[in-house]
Amino acid sequence: MKKRMPSTRLSLAEIHKGFFVKPEDDFATNYVITQDGLKIYRLKGVATVMAEPRLSEDGTYGSVFLDDGTQSIVALAFRENTKLLMSIKKGDLVQFMAKLSEWQGKKQLNLEVLSLVSPNMLTLHRAESVLTTIRQKKYFRIAQKIYEEEKNVRKAMDRAKKEGIDPDLIDAIEELNYLMENAEESRIFDSDTAIESRVMEALEKLDEGDGVVLDLILYELKDDYLADDIDNAVRELLSRGDLYEPRVNYFKKAI
Repeated sequence: MKKRMPSTRLSLAEIHKGFFVKPEDDFATNYVITQDGLKIYRLKGVATVMAEPRLSEDGTYGSVFLDDGTQSIVALAFRENTKLLMSIKKGDLVQFMAKLSEWQGKKQLNLEVLSLVSPNMLTLHRAESVLTTIRQKKYFRIAQKIYEEEKNVRKAMDRAKKEGIDPDLIDAIEELNYLMENAEESRIFDSDTAIESRVMEALEKLDEGDGVVLDLILYELKDDYLADDIDNAVRELLSRGDLYEPRVNYFKKAI
């Protein structure tokens, strides 16, 4: 029987800054390892629904765009879990539990649980997320010091255990070093007039007065274009003066 992995309450910003890992073992669970060495197998969070959920015609697939105040993300639902999307709408505050996946270099959620919650739950979520991050940073700094001083993984793990630090953090440091050394360089795509036109159409549709966050543009056009192509088109339009950025990562059509 496959072991059910634990869930961790953390901000989306920490998830996006981390590395997505797909183990070679087909039966192993995907995870994100944060910059502080915390492995997230199942994420628990509270976020606002930023766009109306989408469902496929046959009802076997759906998606929704979520934002927890630190970052945004696309959450997916498959087969029987699509029913989770039928009781929510744009503007709702929801609590979710989800496994992690990645598409075209963008982290995503595979929903397992989704329910409406009160604003008090968002406050609680943020407090617990901050505490998790602070605690992890503290232990990670100690583990890094041990790792650098011992210069040997086995010795570092033994010393960490004696000092009350989880030895798995030493392994996490090794893994992070490997992931950072082997991170793929960003692919560069030529801007395309058709994509630029679709970006402008998306902005006109989605802008409610304050501009549109880039992730929502990506979400709107993800079925037709690669994320990097969309991003490059936005940057090209910005450089030509067709768009402007009223605040970081939000875009509006120039008048």
